Amino acid sequence: MERSLSNLIREIFSTENRPKSFYPLALVPLPLMFYFYAQSPFGLMIPLYGFILLVLKKHKLFSQPTPGAIQKLFGLILVLASFLAYYIVSPFFHKAVFYGFGNYFFYTSGLFLIFFQIRALKEAFSPLFLTVAFVAGSSVSDFAESLFSPFIPQLTSFIASILNTLGIAATYSLSRPNIIVLNTMKGSLPLSIDWACVGFAGMYIFSIILVLIMLEDPSSAKTRVIGAIIGVLGTFFIGMIRLITIFVGFHFYGYGYGQAIHSFIGYILFITWTVIFFYLFSKRNTISQKIRRLYTRI
Repeated sequence: MERSLSNLIREIFSTENRPKSFYPLALVPLPLMFYFYAQSPFGLMIPLYGFILLVLKKHKLFSQPTPGAIQKLFGLILVLASFLAYYIVSPFFHKAVFYGFGNYFFYTSGLFLIFFQIRALKEAFSPLFLTVAFVAGSSVSDFAESLFSPFIPQLTSFIASILNTLGIAATYSLSRPNIIVLNTMKGSLPLSIDWACVGFAGMYIFSIILVLIMLEDPSSAKTRVIGAIIGVLGTFFIGMIRLITIFVGFHFYGYGYGQAIHSFIGYILFITWTVIFFYLFSKRNTISQKIRRLYTRI
């Protein structure tokens, strides 16, 4: 029995069987997470997308040599600890779930240490970064809110100025610095701008995607930095367009239609901008060549 168990373990972790063993084991925590996060299915896309990234990196991963016994043992400890962490943290964090994103982070790290030499952890950066970024999202948002909330009155004043420039009667008062009053055909319509309206969630998600893309991109650091700056600034302006579009909707179509526009316009603008930006960034060399040819003709 001991010999057969030993042979089974050796077969699972053998070089030729690594792909057959690694990916099923990487999927093991997902049913647990689906159970504990059933009410937030969007969040579950994070580890699922991370798993897809691991599949896409199959050739890079399995070209790595196998690790030594000590590293495998340490990886196994991390994997087991990921299932026991709840009992350590639950006395201090009452909202902790039995198996969450933090557990998944340690599980994936341990699994990499079992199957690959430690330098292969760089290939695990993307899924691990996604997990950490999602877990840290609320804390980052709270920190950003504490920094930038004092500037919301200036943003509100700026939006009111643009609306008036567009011919929409909008009143801004220092006594109520977060509120714009729209003077519509049906009377005054006060609308407030709070932290949830400024578009930080979209900026944060875009930044996460941006980090992953830029790290995988083979271009120079200068090109990636310029691309990142353009991407973040573009996301900010898209947020401004979103706010203005919402106010225009409230002004011309009333509260009911305004709420409907408020519900979906952010998703449409954000997804459209993200697709356009990353497509143009991926085709930047081709676009640059076409612009140069056009310039030489002129």
